[in-house]
Amino acid sequence: MLPASVGLVSTDTSSVGRTMSDQHTSEPLEAEPLEIVVSGPADADRILFLLPGFGDRPERFLSRAMMFDPEQQWRIVSPRPRIELDEGTCWYRVDENGPDLDEVTVSVRSVAAAIDDALAESGLGPDRLVLGGFSQGGALALNVALDRTVSVTPRAIAAISPYLLHREEIDASRLEGRHALIVHGRHDTQVEQTRGRAAAKFLERSGAEVTWVDVEGGHHLGPVLLEPLGEWLATLEM
Repeated sequence: MLPASVGLVSTDTSSVGRTMSDQHTSEPLEAEPLEIVVSGPADADRILFLLPGFGDRPERFLSRAMMFDPEQQWRIVSPRPRIELDEGTCWYRVDENGPDLDEVTVSVRSVAAAIDDALAESGLGPDRLVLGGFSQGGALALNVALDRTVSVTPRAIAAISPYLLHREEIDASRLEGRHALIVHGRHDTQVEQTRGRAAAKFLERSGAEVTWVDVEGGHHLGPVLLEPLGEWLATLEM
């Protein structure tokens, strides 16, 4: 069984059914504590912080760790998405008008706080951190890395089947000169590959050193999507 931290998920269900037209609030959008699942050696000198996608859970990422970390070099940290829905967990809700940007902001701040805690517990600095995610988690990882209000900028970013959320807090210069990996299946019917390619182009224009991997697969978190992550991590200078 994978070890979990003592912290509990604090999930706000008060906004179920809220539409985009009334999503914005004058109330402060504070970070919420997240339940964290970890694997890998406790004394590892590098952290891979992975965000699950919609309807997903951290254990799914960690059970596939041998696909991208066969040498067990990384301390892998994965938080459980903070919102519980009937169809599973998520970082933010999406309706016909798009993502709930208030929920995106709360999730960005919650993940940033969890990253701060993981670094403090390990004694490592942000130069030993790679932030990544899959699908909605990949979109959120990009937003955390690019958000000007977040104090920590990761050494590198890895997004699998992602898309880019456009928010006022985005500062494209934050990833200038940093390594970024975007992996996307050309047969993805849930998040079209053009959206992942657009995210890669945005990072390139922002000055990031982008590795774009076009694979034959769809929207399944298996070897086709995860093995390129392992190959990239193996060559990443830390």
